[in-house]
Amino acid sequence: MKVLQIVGVRKSGKTTTVENLVKELKHRGYRVGTLKCINCPLFSLDSDKKTNTARHAAAGADVVVAFGRREVDFIYPEPMDISRTLALLEPAGLDFCIVEGGYEFDLPRVVCLGEPVELAERLTEKTFAVAGVAADSVSGTSALPRFNALDDESIGELAGFIEKNVPQLTLPVKHLERPASCRGFCKGCSGHHSKSQDA
Repeated sequence: MKVLQIVGVRKSGKTTTVENLVKELKHRGYRVGTLKCINCPLFSLDSDKKTNTARHAAAGADVVVAFGRREVDFIYPEPMDISRTLALLEPAGLDFCIVEGGYEFDLPRVVCLGEPVELAERLTEKTFAVAGVAADSVSGTSALPRFNALDDESIGELAGFIEKNVPQLTLPVKHLERPASCRGFCKGCSGHHSKSQDA
């Protein structure tokens, strides 16, 4: 399985980039998964604590499975390391997994930009491309290839670039220090800094 991440501030085009990459990679015949990093420390899929599955978790179940007719949801009611999470995806037989967010993960990275100045703090040694609404306005000082996720031809080029340049996942995933300007909270949480917009 090849794993890459898409990072950027809110409204930078990262979710659109993920959506269009999923569509393009699926069109090319690949099995594709996504992993959305959620910064809200209060997030719970089972926000209604009266549901049967929430009651199972409250009773102490280590894993709760909602086995439905349309989908099956596995709920691990505790934090989990990214390496263990990605390892759980292996049985799905995915060719690609796209991680949206996750500044602390040392994975091959595409940076989506709302403004060109956002690039410097989001670069890592594994950054291999720039995308997003302001990708075309990045100065010539960056040798990174640029892609417009809204353009069919450009998203096709990005998918081809990913096919050739993203290696197979090697576990464990190393952790990076989160840049100070990239917040670790959702917009409504206490501790949210109004100038930070990352999600």
